[in-house]
Amino acid sequence: MDLASDHPSGPHHRLRPRLHLFARLRVRARARRLGVMICVPATSAITAFSIENVPVAEVALGEVFECETADCYGGQMGSETVLRPEIDMAQFNRATGPVRIAGVEVGDAIRIDVHAIDIADHGVMALSPGLGVLGDRVHQADTRIVPFTDGNAWITPDTPVRIAPMIGVLGVAPAGEAIGSSWPGAHGGNLDTRVLQAGSSLLLRAAHPGALLAVGDLHAVQGDGELGGTGVEVAGRVRLSVERVAYAGRLPAVRHAEGLSILASAGTLDEAVRLGFSEVVSLIEAWRGLSWADAYRTSSVIVRAEVSQMVNPLATVRVTIPREWCPEDLYAASLL
Repeated sequence: MDLASDHPSGPHHRLRPRLHLFARLRVRARARRLGVMICVPATSAITAFSIENVPVAEVALGEVFECETADCYGGQMGSETVLRPEIDMAQFNRATGPVRIAGVEVGDAIRIDVHAIDIADHGVMALSPGLGVLGDRVHQADTRIVPFTDGNAWITPDTPVRIAPMIGVLGVAPAGEAIGSSWPGAHGGNLDTRVLQAGSSLLLRAAHPGALLAVGDLHAVQGDGELGGTGVEVAGRVRLSVERVAYAGRLPAVRHAEGLSILASAGTLDEAVRLGFSEVVSLIEAWRGLSWADAYRTSSVIVRAEVSQMVNPLATVRVTIPREWCPEDLYAASLL
C-alpha cells in the first residue's frame, strides 16, 4: 500500500519512547494459543522493522503459527464517510509481530512458507489527491467499502473482480537502522507483490538472531504495479512457518508455482531491474555452472521482468526465473 504521497521522509524510522513502552507492555499479553498453535493478535504490531522491537512470540523452525492483521489503515476507515486525509497515518501499514524464530542465526537464509490467508468479508479502497500514478487527477478524497461475495470483490454493484488474497508487508529486522514498515528493501517489508499468496514462500536473509518477523497489509486482490496506490485493503489472518534453507541469493525472492521471483527495490524502476537482474544472472551462473557471459545470455532469454509496485517510496520489480530453470531442491517441501 502506497505511503509516498503522505510521508515523504526517508526509510529510517526512529522508534519513539512511547513505542518502546508499548512494545514492553505487549510482552505480557503477547500471543495466545489456538489449540496448540500460537496466534499473534493484530494489536501486537509495529510500524518499523528494527532489532529494537521486543518479540511478542517465539516459535520453532517448522512450527506453524498465525498472525492476525488489521488492514493497512489500522481499521480506521470502517465507513465511506471517513476519508484518507483525515486518518492517523502513524497507524498506517502496521505489521503484526515481531515473532522470534528460535534457531535462526545472523546470515541464515530463511524460507517463510505461507500456508493460508483468510480475509474479512469486506475491504476498503481509498482515493486521495496525489495517491497513485494518476494521483494528480484525483481532486477529491473518496472512500469505497468493497464487499466480498461469491469469491469476488465488488468494486461497484456491477463490477466484480476475482479475489486473490496476497500479503503486502512481510519482513525481518534489517541489519542497520530501523526501516519504516511502508518501505521495501533487502529485509522484505512493503513489497506489495501479487505472487506472495497462499502456497508461496518468501526467501529472506536474517540479519539478527531470531530474524524478528512481522506481517501485515493484506490485499483481497492487487494488480501489478498497484498503480492506483491501493489494492483492496483488508484485515485477516495469515498462517506461516519458517525454515532455514541453503540459498545463495541476497535479495528477497518469492518461490511460487511459476518459478522464483527475485524482488528488487530502488528509487527508479531502471535501478530496480538492474539490481534484480544482476542477482538472477549470478544465480543462473552458479546453478548451471556457466560462465558469467553465458549466464547473462541465458538469463536474457528465459526470465521475465515485471513490476510489483511503483507507488511506494521505492519501486519494486520482480525478475522471475521459470521453475524449470530452478534447482529441484529449491522446491523441496513445497506447499504448491
